[in-house]
Amino acid sequence: MKSYKYTAKDVYGRTVSDTLQAETEVQAVSFLKKKNLVLLSLDEVVDKGSRGRKSRKKVKAAELVIFSRQLATMVDAGLPLVQSLDALEEQIENPSFRYVVKELIENIERGSSFSESLAMHPKVFSGLFVNMVRAGESSGTLAEILDRVAEYLEASAALKRKVKSAMMYPVIVSTMALAITLVLLLKVIPVFAGIYESFESALPV
Repeated sequence: MKSYKYTAKDVYGRTVSDTLQAETEVQAVSFLKKKNLVLLSLDEVVDKGSRGRKSRKKVKAAELVIFSRQLATMVDAGLPLVQSLDALEEQIENPSFRYVVKELIENIERGSSFSESLAMHPKVFSGLFVNMVRAGESSGTLAEILDRVAEYLEASAALKRKVKSAMMYPVIVSTMALAITLVLLLKVIPVFAGIYESFESALPV
């Protein structure tokens, strides 16, 4: 159950503010309507500590690839979008990503489009991801677009791995060169300096 803080007008026109418990925002709105209250504002009360725990773990590119491919398969098979997301939510192990998918479901149920829901999580879904999904919704080719997004994410991740691999060699060589230079300066040169001092001559440049 979630906590929601609301402000509303009662049947006498008075403004009332309070909190209530509900599973979703839709359920909270329905509860207030049954009490003959005209809703002015409704905000979820989230504990700061729990919010930090939910968003602490980053969503990896590999997780987005799997998510996109599985969702594309379900949508292509004719399953409703919310039902597909609900099934994927149960399979996701990353608690942060599971929380994001849960919010996607709730936003879609409240009337938002899939792309609009994705745009509410810019740290997880890039602008390119959102715009491609929006194009897929408009053209009726969402499954195909999600497949293309997955391919792009895979190619992008592969390129990043190659760049990291290519950078490893110069980093290792530079580290070894620095280490050898430090050993020469701190260990070898002082020995030679002592030898030249015993001969009463200056150490060559």
